[in-house]
Amino acid sequence: MAFNNVGPLTYLPPGGSAWWWYTFGGDRGTQFASADVKTPNLGGVHLADMQRKEKDNNGNTTYFVRITNQGPGGCFHNLQGGGMA
Repeated sequence: MAFNNVGPLTYLPPGGSAWWWYTFGGDRGTQFASADVKTPNLGGVHLADMQRKEKDNNGNTTYFVRITNQGPGGCFHNLQGGGMA
């Protein structure tokens, strides 16, 4: 299941990073997230890395990702992503 425009708008200056977490309640298998970069912007290039998955003993799963703005300018983003089909 794909998702777009998830979470609050977050501004990153060049070199800035934001950690995100998201959950669907249960385990949706492999999920990947990236920055849903907004326009207009000042030339931000956002890198998604450090993808992680945590599953608790109740079966709830939380996914994590770090977004870093590689510049050259600042930019707003939130999340987009989805699972492996």
